[in-house]
Amino acid sequence: MAYPAWTLVHDHSLNIFSITTLTTTGWAEPRGPGQLHSDRFPGSIFWAVPFYAIYHLKTFSIVPGTISAVWACALAMFFIYRTLLNFTKRETALGATLLMAFATSAWATASDALWTEGPTMLAISIAMWGLSKNSYVLAGVGYALALLCRPHTAVIAAVVGIWESIARKSIKPVLTIGSLTGLGLVLYLVYNRINSGRWILFYGTYGDRIGAATGSGAGGQAKASLWITDYIYTFFAPLHGLFIYSPFLLLLLPGLFKAWKIAAPWMRSSAIGGILYLLVQLAGNTWTGGDGFFGYRLILVPLLTWIPLLALSWEQWTSTVTWARRAFGTLAAISLWWFAVGSISNNDKLGALDGVGIRNWNEWQVPIIIRTAPPGAWLLAAIFVGVVGWFGWPKLSPTLSSVTHSSAKNQSKPDSQPGSIGSGKGQQSQGRKPLTKAEIRARKKR
Repeated sequence: MAYPAWTLVHDHSLNIFSITTLTTTGWAEPRGPGQLHSDRFPGSIFWAVPFYAIYHLKTFSIVPGTISAVWACALAMFFIYRTLLNFTKRETALGATLLMAFATSAWATASDALWTEGPTMLAISIAMWGLSKNSYVLAGVGYALALLCRPHTAVIAAVVGIWESIARKSIKPVLTIGSLTGLGLVLYLVYNRINSGRWILFYGTYGDRIGAATGSGAGGQAKASLWITDYIYTFFAPLHGLFIYSPFLLLLLPGLFKAWKIAAPWMRSSAIGGILYLLVQLAGNTWTGGDGFFGYRLILVPLLTWIPLLALSWEQWTSTVTWARRAFGTLAAISLWWFAVGSISNNDKLGALDGVGIRNWNEWQVPIIIRTAPPGAWLLAAIFVGVVGWFGWPKLSPTLSSVTHSSAKNQSKPDSQPGSIGSGKGQQSQGRKPLTKAEIRARKKR
């Protein structure tokens, strides 16, 4: 994505032929003599353009692209924090945001280079922020931007739009979200026409993904064995498994049933949309997401869509059970530590993109980054864990937290009813009624 971003600024063209380092990677398609065009999606490319324009470099550098990735992830965390504030306590919102930012691959991978995940997470976080504010226009804009970054995020938009219309008994959500997401699709197709010279949905190496998703022959992904292993490895493989590198998430699973019962419709539909997105993602692609990075990559976007439910799960169960709360804190600290070390370690030792060779599914990356970490990295990472823990760990006692959120649960109504947590309606205080004038006068006489 960084290559065409630079040529758009430097050459005012999508032709990246002058950057010869890309010609052997398989990430571009020739369009004739002296013509080479990237097959990457446009959203991330155009996100990086302003950063290359600011630096205005005469020769290509990856630095502005990396800075754009950092900004995309940082802004995504800002919007997810604002989203969580609309239905959780401030302590929960801050803690969840810090863990998403620093105890997942959002830091070590999506912020480390201009992958599509950073801009996609930013777009999805904007959409969820809009949903939490009952703004379907803002949600539609977010999903349109997400589609430009990763077209199959349209699955999330479709699920949310339809679900919201059913829950609200109104056609407005699906029409608003659908029309704006559809506009994003039109812009995506126009870009492909300009870039490839054809009206086509997928260009270059992506053109084989549909065939891979439906074929069971050589190179096909439509095999029962591949489907099963892809999903198991995505969550549990030592190489890039979600629960291996962010094990604290396991302590949130038992509370999902309680969280689901009180969640607003948009939280449920976002979570289901994230699951379907992952199904589509793995249907035409392998589970690894490539090499040369620490942690995981492809699961980041679905994980972001699950954050609202996971935050409610913390409040409804994990924070109220002593052993679960302590185990969660311990595992979160461990995750923070090795992602801090992994973010500053030598990625040349982590995979095929840097010439080391393809890693096996059962090869754990933590020993690699520990061996290759710069001097002092372990200590600095430990200090960082302490700082994040100081700012992010809830200060309220478990008993008070339990009482508070038990009350919140009783005041909420599930699914389509307007009192659901995070629905944007029925959120007025239902505590003690204001004193009448007669009661005030009586108290003054005491």
